[in-house]
Amino acid sequence: MKQILVDSDGGVDDIAALWYLLDHPDVEVVAITVIGGNVDLETAADNLARVTHLAGQAEIPIALGAREPFGACPSLRPATFVHGADGVGETGRRPPPWTPAEGSAVELIAHSIEAHPGLTILTLGPLANLATFVTKHPELVPAVGDLFVMGGAVAVQGNALPMAEANIAHDPTAASTVATAAWTRPPLLVPLDVTLAATLAADEFELLATGASPAALDLSAPLDFYRGAGSTFSPPGESPCHDLTAAVVAIEPGLVTAPVLPFGVDVSGGLAWGTTVVDRRQPFFERAGAGSAQALPEGFVPWRIALEIDTSAVRERYRHLLGAPRHSDPDHPIGANASDSVTAPPNTEHANTEQANTEH
Repeated sequence: MKQILVDSDGGVDDIAALWYLLDHPDVEVVAITVIGGNVDLETAADNLARVTHLAGQAEIPIALGAREPFGACPSLRPATFVHGADGVGETGRRPPPWTPAEGSAVELIAHSIEAHPGLTILTLGPLANLATFVTKHPELVPAVGDLFVMGGAVAVQGNALPMAEANIAHDPTAASTVATAAWTRPPLLVPLDVTLAATLAADEFELLATGASPAALDLSAPLDFYRGAGSTFSPPGESPCHDLTAAVVAIEPGLVTAPVLPFGVDVSGGLAWGTTVVDRRQPFFERAGAGSAQALPEGFVPWRIALEIDTSAVRERYRHLLGAPRHSDPDHPIGANASDSVTAPPNTEHANTEQANTEH
C-alpha cells in the first residue's frame, strides 16, 4: 500500500487526480495540504474536501497552507478561464460541512512524515507549502520516500508564460527552493512534455459522459468546462488533465521514461522567469566519452525528468477511474510497484549533486 500526501490548489484537474488516488486500491491518502493557485485557498480546500466526502474518506486531514507566494513571482492571468471562479468549472458545487485540520499545512506535512516514514509526496500546485516545509524542517526532508512534482516544461512551450508552466511560474523561488533541498532520492518532475501527450481523448470523454462511476458523475461537467481553454495546446477533441496524469505517474512511475538529469529553475526575473531548465546534453556527453562534456552552471541538481510517457497505458488508467473494467496489462500491471523502473542515464554519477554541479 503506497501512502501519499497530496499538496493541491483545488482546480478541475486537481479533483480528478484526487479521485484517482482515493479510488485506487493500492493507495492510502494520509493527508491533503492546500495552496492557492487555480483559485483562492478556501475555495481550493472546499473543492478537495467535497471529493473526500463523496469518496467516503472524509476522515483524511486537510490543512490550509500559504496565502502568499514564497518569493517574488511574475504577474499572471487568473486561471478562472480554465477552472472557473469556483475551481470546478462553474458548477457551483459546495462541500458538506467540514473543518480544516488544526495547524498549518507545513505542520501537517511534518507530522505526516514523522508518522509515515518513506511517505510519498505529490504536489499539484505552486510549491510555497513545500518550500516552507523544507526551509523550516530540513531534518525531515531525507525521511521522504519519493517526491513527484506536476510542473515545468522541458522541450515544449510553457502555458502560463512562453517558457514556464503555471505551477512553477506562480512561485519560481518556491520551486527552486524545493528543487535544491536534500532529497534522499532524486524527485520526479512531471512536466507538460508528458501531460500534453497523455491527454483525455474521444474514448475517455465518451465514457465520462456515461457517468459509469462516481468519479465520472462528479467530473463530467467540470471537465467539459475545463477542456474549453485547457485544450489550447492539444489536438482537436483532446484535452490534458495535468494533475490526473501526475497522479497516475506517482503510483506507477514506470509508465514514464525519466532519466536523471541536472535540473534548475530560473528565478532571474527576466524573459525566462519560472522556466524549468534541464541539461539534456548529459546523455550525449556520456555517449561521446571523456572530454566531451562542457560547462554546467551552478544551481543545477539531479532530478528525474519525465520526458516520454506510455500514453496508451495511462489512458487505460483514466478509463478505469471513469468506470471501464480493469484489464491486466502484461507490460504495466495495474497497481504494480514500478518505483524502481524509472530510467536513468547509462552513467548514474549525475545522480550525485556535487558531481552534477562541479564536474562540468
